[in-house]
Amino acid sequence: MLPSDMVLRGRTAILRACQSYVQKVVNMARLTLDIVDCFRKWDKDGAEQLFIRMRELEDLLHEDRGRIIESLASAGAMLPCRDDVMRFLYQISEIADFYEGAVFRMIQLMKGQKLPARLRESIARLADEVGQIVEKLHEVAMALTMNPVAARTLISEVESLEREIDMLYREIEMKILEENLKLKTIFLARDVVKFFEDAADKVLDAADTARILAMAL
Repeated sequence: MLPSDMVLRGRTAILRACQSYVQKVVNMARLTLDIVDCFRKWDKDGAEQLFIRMRELEDLLHEDRGRIIESLASAGAMLPCRDDVMRFLYQISEIADFYEGAVFRMIQLMKGQKLPARLRESIARLADEVGQIVEKLHEVAMALTMNPVAARTLISEVESLEREIDMLYREIEMKILEENLKLKTIFLARDVVKFFEDAADKVLDAADTARILAMAL
């Protein structure tokens, strides 16, 4: 096998592993929507059961990241953009961490004063939009191996979605402050929406890193 073929094969294998890694975060985003549905119904037991599954997904993410990092180390100079791949992996991990933080606080909320239905619906809408931007990031990751030029177009869609999420986040934050809630409830509710917004911001960071990878491929 020619050295150039080895480089191409190694690069493709690592990028496909990254796609699989992003897919696990997509699965976490979808699971979060199921938990948010429990939150809307104020079903704490259902949410806690699904949270156990989320923790399992998070463990799988950590295992996968370790394997990909080992592959990157083996690739050495054959993959000149390996630092960017590493950055991409850690950004994806942070998205998962933000999801975990949002869900943990939703469960804490369900142990106390019930949030008004209108706020729960707003939070559900935010979670849905964040799920959409995570799905779009997966499309970006898929395009990196098949069509790097298309990846750049998808990245602009990520940017547009992030702006919409940012506006929705600000709107919901004000709604929380306008409600007559206990201080602890206000803090927890604001944390939930902030973690979702942080997840969207981190998707944008990962998309920017993907842009660099697309130019390097």
